[in-house]
Amino acid sequence: MSSAAEYYASLKTKWAKDYQSSDKIEETWNFYKECGYENPQATLRSMIEPVTFSQNRILDYGCDKGLILKFFCDSLNGNVEGHGVDINEEAILYSSQKFPSFTFKVCDGLTLEYPDKYFDLVIVIATIKHVRYEDRSSVYSELNRVAEYVLLIEADETEERTQIMMGWTFYNSNFAKEFSDKFAQSVKVVREAGDILGLYKCKE
Repeated sequence: MSSAAEYYASLKTKWAKDYQSSDKIEETWNFYKECGYENPQATLRSMIEPVTFSQNRILDYGCDKGLILKFFCDSLNGNVEGHGVDINEEAILYSSQKFPSFTFKVCDGLTLEYPDKYFDLVIVIATIKHVRYEDRSSVYSELNRVAEYVLLIEADETEERTQIMMGWTFYNSNFAKEFSDKFAQSVKVVREAGDILGLYKCKE
């Protein structure tokens, strides 16, 4: 079995060349609606309403081209610093040019080069399913370390189930239980279109 660093390094080229992502936020919302969301913008905004901001910084973990980060920063009236990390070097290059007021870094997500509790909120959307089961504890530890709150959105399953689709491996899970176990407190949990949307207080 390859080490975590070797495994994610082996995927970098595939992420840059094969992952199809849009540079138009309207297409993102249309995708959510096709999946069954009634009003994705309102739903996502509502998930961060309970967050208390003091550092005025948010991180998008798995930010792709930065569109969702921009949406959340705009929803907070631009009063927060936006940061994004992603394994996809092409996406980070695009987002850095598209949104120069935000800070983006190429990162495999195993370690986050930020001080403890640097962010009020970390957003993690459709990203954890790409993390191998054996690497999850390290990722959750880092999320707990750098943030006060974390918002996670994933397609929920009843049990662990590895799925291979179009050359991608998805490490599906009972995310409702997994998230509840790995963070300090559930603040707001919503289910929509087969997804779990969970806002959690991070461990100290």
